[in-house]
Amino acid sequence: MKTSILLILIVFLNSCQKEKYTTEDKKRGNLVQKIIYHHGKITASKTYESGILNTELIYDNGEIVKMYQYYPDRKIQSYSYLIKKPNHYATKFYHKNTKIASEGEGDYFKGKNLYLRRGTWIFYNNTGVPYSIYTFGHDEKNEYIQDEVIFDTVKNKIIKEVKYNPAVLYKK
Repeated sequence: MKTSILLILIVFLNSCQKEKYTTEDKKRGNLVQKIIYHHGKITASKTYESGILNTELIYDNGEIVKMYQYYPDRKIQSYSYLIKKPNHYATKFYHKNTKIASEGEGDYFKGKNLYLRRGTWIFYNNTGVPYSIYTFGHDEKNEYIQDEVIFDTVKNKIIKEVKYNPAVLYKK
């Protein structure tokens, strides 16, 4: 009986241990990346540029499930979340005034640190009014515009609607 109670007590005390988190800092020029591990698995990373938070990544089982990019004043510049493994994300970009700038879906290629839009994207002016819709495709290297619709936000009508066949290379 004493052995059983002692065993239960040991199991209980072990379950009360603090979670084991470790951090690692990587430096490259004026960039510092802080990586957080929980029980040996990466759970988050934050990248600072000249001491200011630039990017934050949240992981689940080694996969990026959320991505944040920040303006220097710490307001969110973009937010992405995983909608289909391994790399398909829904994304919103924001103007500095915190109004939405654009939204759509894309693929993030971690090894190349490359995000390419795909499907329908809506673009908004700095007051939050939509002014264009583009449909994107990509070849894992470049983005291509498949069609575009441009609105006259004053007259509230479409002023341009074009379908490209073949798709047109998007130049940043």
